[in-house]
Amino acid sequence: MGVTLAAGYSLSWFKDIFAEKETFESLLELLNEVPIGSNGLLFTPYLVGERTPYADSNIRGSFIGIDSSNKRSDFARSVIEGITFSLNESIEIFRENGKTIDTIVSIGGGAKNDTWLQIQADIFNAFIVKLSSEQGPAVGAAILAAYGCEWYESIDECADVFISSAKTYTPILENVEVYKQLYHLYKNVYVQTKELNERLSKFRKNNNQ
Repeated sequence: MGVTLAAGYSLSWFKDIFAEKETFESLLELLNEVPIGSNGLLFTPYLVGERTPYADSNIRGSFIGIDSSNKRSDFARSVIEGITFSLNESIEIFRENGKTIDTIVSIGGGAKNDTWLQIQADIFNAFIVKLSSEQGPAVGAAILAAYGCEWYESIDECADVFISSAKTYTPILENVEVYKQLYHLYKNVYVQTKELNERLSKFRKNNNQ
């Protein structure tokens, strides 16, 4: 199992700091107007440390490449891309260990925005399936309960009844290639900021009681 400690939290933090009175929908409505790479911005979602692939409690997040021309929409897209790059590190581990991952079901907040779902398809280089219901854990619990009550002969039969897809997003090959370049840069950020963050840790508020 792979874990990004601050996936959804990174977006919530960004909204609270930069768009406290707006909805998530309005914050992300311009994502599709920002090009891949967020006009030169790269975000790492290490706001509370990281777990996969780095078990590192000292590492912290970064915005790399801030330019005076950057707009809030660029920052918003860079947060989305950074979260997705982090999730891709877990997918990469599975693939490096021989697992074939060509289809991914996306649920929760990451499944509410069409542009983000396409970004997932392009970064993961896989089909992204959006379910008709976003309540993945609740549906899973309902499936297990129904099967446990012997309403269905198998889990698969039960899942076929409870689960249906609303839309599938296909990776766009030219986007996949661009994201491969950006992903390589993303992975370099951890290596190049690890020591800095270790030395900065003593200056953090929670370390100055």
